[in-house]
Amino acid sequence: MGLAAACEEAAYAYEHIPFFRELFDRSELRPAGPPDERWFRRLPFTVKADYRRGFPAQVVNPDESLNPDLVFTSRSSGTTGERLITVVHRDVLAERMLSTVAMNDGIRRNVVGSHNKRVARLAAPNCSDVECATPFTTMNDRVLPDGTLVLPVAHDVLATPPSMVDQIIEELEAYQPAWLYMDPTHLAFLCEALAERGITHIPGAAVILTYSMCARPAMRAIGSVFGDDVPVAEVLSMSEFGWLGMECGYGARHLNTECFYFEFLPTADDEIRELVVTSLGDVLSPHIRYRTGDLVEVVADACPCGSPGPVVVHHGRTSACVRDGSARVTARMVDQAIGEIEEIRFYRVDQLSEQAVRCRLMLHDCDHAKVTRLVEERLREVLPTAGEVRASVVTHIEAERSGKFAYCGGPAGKGETRR
Repeated sequence: MGLAAACEEAAYAYEHIPFFRELFDRSELRPAGPPDERWFRRLPFTVKADYRRGFPAQVVNPDESLNPDLVFTSRSSGTTGERLITVVHRDVLAERMLSTVAMNDGIRRNVVGSHNKRVARLAAPNCSDVECATPFTTMNDRVLPDGTLVLPVAHDVLATPPSMVDQIIEELEAYQPAWLYMDPTHLAFLCEALAERGITHIPGAAVILTYSMCARPAMRAIGSVFGDDVPVAEVLSMSEFGWLGMECGYGARHLNTECFYFEFLPTADDEIRELVVTSLGDVLSPHIRYRTGDLVEVVADACPCGSPGPVVVHHGRTSACVRDGSARVTARMVDQAIGEIEEIRFYRVDQLSEQAVRCRLMLHDCDHAKVTRLVEERLREVLPTAGEVRASVVTHIEAERSGKFAYCGGPAGKGETRR
């Protein structure tokens, strides 16, 4: 596997995918002889817009069937502004999941080893292929062909009405899923609602968190319900690929090098890289040197779990950074600065201008003035040149247009990364 397999994937893409044939010819990089590392490193990067513009005629293998029994079609939530359609063979997607879940013994036992294959999913409605944003649908309306129950939730997750929350709880009890596949903020919102109702348990022998970055306040809420009895792990997944990596039992996130070849594109900061992915063994719609827009920090130390995949810290998307002068401050850096403050339930940091940063807070019962001062102090530590850093307590924070909840946002796609 590894680079040799990535070279083969790129050569296959040239032979079978019109987009890559045109791209490589235009770049004067037509394969000549066995593909090698030097040739691969010269290939142009690809981005989401390439696949959006070219789908399906230019980016899907015309010799392969699109029979829905064999092919899974996914649609992105539209986090970057426009939704993307991706197709992949179901067996390839399953192989990616199985090799990824092997990184976490607790998840593997309770997910793969369970006779009960029912899954319950709670995430932004845009992440689903069924209508789940109104209270007028039934469970039968929202059970996917693979047995996944898509739970009802409002597009603006924190505005989900109590009646819909009650519907979620009732459906979980009725469906009795083996495991839960959920956006961390959506699950944190549900866990708070459970606590308000005096409910201390919901069905599910494992919890997989995905769709968006898991902030520390969300993990606190989730931990208050599931504790140490139920394995909980973050998965790095994308609609283009499925599962790319997972937390092991030691809490380190490993990337799946059996099914993907990863590159780490340098940024102005030596330690923060953009994740670049090449699929391996995808004959339907291969991805070659695909820039994900996700920022990661590669951890050099070996993990005691023994998994061979590289360990990364996910810093969120480039679009979710704020800027301090020429320095870029990632969503993870912001969360490391203020997320550990236990009084915080949810927060949102926005860059209003080059010199002004606003942080909205939803808090537990506490001294609001004390917490807002502490948040402003912590933010000034990571944004030392910002002229105005202001925190305020609010009763609601809206979700993104995609339905996902973003803890951080600002015009900082480029620049040096603040350490």
